[in-house]
Amino acid sequence: MYKYRICDINVRSELLIPFLVLSNSKNSNLEKLDIKFHNSPVDFSISKGEIIFEEGSVYHKDKFGTIFKITNDSKIIIFSNNNDIKHVNQSIIGIPFGYALSNKGFNVVHGSSVSIGNNAACIFGFSGQGKSTLALSLINKGFKFLTEDLCIFKDEKIYQFNPWVKTTTKLIRDLNIDIEEEVKLFQDSRERNLFKIQEKDCSKKCTPKIAYFIVEDEKKSIKNIAKSEAFEFLFTNFYRFDNKKSSDLQRMTNILESLDFYIYKRDINAPIEENSEYLSSHMKELIG
Repeated sequence: MYKYRICDINVRSELLIPFLVLSNSKNSNLEKLDIKFHNSPVDFSISKGEIIFEEGSVYHKDKFGTIFKITNDSKIIIFSNNNDIKHVNQSIIGIPFGYALSNKGFNVVHGSSVSIGNNAACIFGFSGQGKSTLALSLINKGFKFLTEDLCIFKDEKIYQFNPWVKTTTKLIRDLNIDIEEEVKLFQDSRERNLFKIQEKDCSKKCTPKIAYFIVEDEKKSIKNIAKSEAFEFLFTNFYRFDNKKSSDLQRMTNILESLDFYIYKRDINAPIEENSEYLSSHMKELIG
């Protein structure tokens, strides 16, 4: 049994997850989360990449065919066999943990975030729109890396989930980012690997102040948007259990009330550095 500590939660796992920090904490007052294996198959059909909500649990099937069950009583159950275990520690740090943390009272949004001082800025958007690239490019501009893929909110704070980021070796070299370790991703369509950012370039927990929704364009611009408009973007990136569930809507409302939101039109024809410098200047004006 492996023990980890994430977001002020004690995690006990039958799976070795090298992307999380091992813990010897004996604080029984902390919330708990268990990760277990189950060898029996699920008794209903689910497609690769699909998420199904059933009987108070969330089921997710990753692209390799492994099924995860996230229960509302603090468990992630992995339906797997010995032949497909190698990739599971990579799959679990995405959607399964996102829903598990949502069950523990955190508000989880798909995105990346950086910090300057004690303040954080979030970058939301669909996969492939450059969230991680922008977050990494800001490290050499006075910002610290906070999180990638999962933006995790609770009690007016945003938490670091882990210091790993999915990107390409070329980008790491081009941006001259110091890394501690590299792990090859299995069958990644964008030819990315996982890179561990050095501790000196990371933050652990900060106060979120602003958020940007990325839109691809042919000209750079940043525009403040109303909460009603921001809700439409947030809705598509929020880890929710039911489109009409009042508690989910209240969680989204809490985020809307705590942040100022902007549309960031990224120039798809401009170099990374140019887009990054433009975004950095705006962030520093507001929270630097």
